[in-house]
Amino acid sequence: MELQTMLGGGLPPLLLRKMAARLDACAAGLVREHGLTVDRWRMLELLVARGPLSMAVLSEELSLTGPTASRVADRLVSEALAYRNVDPTDRRRVVLQVSKRGRTLHGQLAPEVEEAQARAFHLLTESEQAEFASLLRSLGTEREGSQSV
Repeated sequence: MELQTMLGGGLPPLLLRKMAARLDACAAGLVREHGLTVDRWRMLELLVARGPLSMAVLSEELSLTGPTASRVADRLVSEALAYRNVDPTDRRRVVLQVSKRGRTLHGQLAPEVEEAQARAFHLLTESEQAEFASLLRSLGTEREGSQSV
């Protein structure tokens, strides 16, 4: 079944991708002032939210290729915003963990980035924004095995 048919024909192609790009653009100017790219910001944000993560998880969660995720992680490490550590549950694996400096920078930037991104939704009421977020969470947490696409 085509996406347009599933959604009643009301969702223009690539709309979600365009919205994601718009949100990234809202963050880009703010994080660039601190020497970060959007990918580095997103990785830092994920590490703050979820704790130490393997490169495989970071790649998947951020929709980055393995080599790109490694380059982003290398930059975070070289800027002392994160560090690599041996995974305590599997010593063969390395995880990336946010540093104190990274957590501090995130704490400074997060409110500004969130505010800038919230402005992208200014046409929606608070109720509509909450419903939209809930719908996206539902779609984002759907198990891959149950997807027919």
